[in-house]
Amino acid sequence: MRNYNLTEKEQIIKEVKETGNITIVAKKHKIPVTTIHGWLKKEKKIETKECSKSVKSREKQLANKDLEIKILKDLLKKTNQAWLKD
Repeated sequence: MRNYNLTEKEQIIKEVKETGNITIVAKKHKIPVTTIHGWLKKEKKIETKECSKSVKSREKQLANKDLEIKILKDLLKKTNQAWLKD
């Protein structure tokens, strides 16, 4: 069984995506179709994890902005009330 380096795997996956046909690419490179399917599964898992991290990061940023807005609104109410009393 041959080991493929990361560059070779990326190139083969790119070919699969471009052609839309795993069988043809597998025959061209003399690789079992199941091997390419495994690479695609791993890539999909990595993309899903990265997407999940990105979503969590955005949610955290949104929560921080909401908190900042609430604080500023409260501060604005207090300063307006103090200003109107004078």
